[in-house]
Amino acid sequence: MSTLLFDLSDNLNLSAPVCEKIGATMGKLSMHYFPDGEVNIQLQNQCKGKTVVVLADLSHPNTKILPLLFVLRMIREHEPEKVVLIAPYLPYMRQDAVFNDGESILARHFAEILSENIDALITVDPHLHRFFSLDQVYPIRTYLAHTTSPIAQWIKTHINNPVIIGPDSESRQWVEAIASEIHVPFLVANKVRHGDKDVEITIRGIEDHKDKTVVLVDDIISTGHTILEITKHLEDAGINTISCIATHAIFNENAYGMLSQSHISQIVTCNTIPHVSNAVDVSDSIAESYKLVK
Repeated sequence: MSTLLFDLSDNLNLSAPVCEKIGATMGKLSMHYFPDGEVNIQLQNQCKGKTVVVLADLSHPNTKILPLLFVLRMIREHEPEKVVLIAPYLPYMRQDAVFNDGESILARHFAEILSENIDALITVDPHLHRFFSLDQVYPIRTYLAHTTSPIAQWIKTHINNPVIIGPDSESRQWVEAIASEIHVPFLVANKVRHGDKDVEITIRGIEDHKDKTVVLVDDIISTGHTILEITKHLEDAGINTISCIATHAIFNENAYGMLSQSHISQIVTCNTIPHVSNAVDVSDSIAESYKLVK
């Protein structure tokens, strides 16, 4: 059974190696946007009887979801064997609870919409906080690709004498795993969030690591304010060398520019979302997860 991959990510640095590693043929499609904003889509490959994989960048999702849904439904019309969505960044997972009257758990609604159009989903280190597993949200088969090893190996190769710091208690799980893989120390900051752009940081034990290179590791950098506050705290503690690594490079507004002008010496991200900071390749992790798809 042949496999076809359609790239909706504009991220050949990820889609090309993934396509090769899963043994797929790169499909072709065209999108034309009319002056009123509507889109016309043409699939240029036969999908009947094939496994069809769609790799989509869903960062800043709202303008990307509708074209994706059209593509998935058009593929279904061609009677494929199955449809697999690879969404390296999975949006709406942070809306996992009702915080105010009149709201809803949009993570569930988004999962329902996607699941109606695919047979399986592969994503990279989704934001699992109040949900402990994607199975609690998605009714279809889901597979997780992890960035622990790619990030650990990048640190091992590029950073001398590191200590790894996670920005909050949620980060302990992957910070500890990364540190354990390359046998280096780690700390976890205590973060109290007072608003989207107002956080209070403390890091117990940082005074014992002033001779090391601090590596801040987070799953998502969005506004960048948490990372910036931690950086200021580290400066006050006498830390001179700071690097930052994130899985998903959201970088809202001027976050990347703001962090680039801070005391951080280098900002590195995985290639789950196309960005100039991409330096850690996750194609092997995605390909390994794809092997499990049934």
